[in-house]
Amino acid sequence: MANIDNNRYRSKLHQDAGVIVLLLALLYFSELYMIYNIVSIIGASVPIPSILLGLYILFIILLLGIETLGCVGVYRSIKKHMFEFEYYD
Repeated sequence: MANIDNNRYRSKLHQDAGVIVLLLALLYFSELYMIYNIVSIIGASVPIPSILLGLYILFIILLLGIETLGCVGVYRSIKKHMFEFEYYD
């Protein structure tokens, strides 16, 4: 661990964080786009009760929250173990 270049590791960690944020943005966009299309198509032909719309919104919030926690967990794991496993060498 004495021969590790800390600046290089920090730089690579920031690049990994960028990839994780990009992945999360792609997940958000694709899921919200699909949900919007489904709700707009169904909503045009069948009226959606307000209680069901509330459940949809709750489901979306839970889905996005779980994905966010997963990505944060991946980032923390990379940050915690990057020196142990010589991740960037």
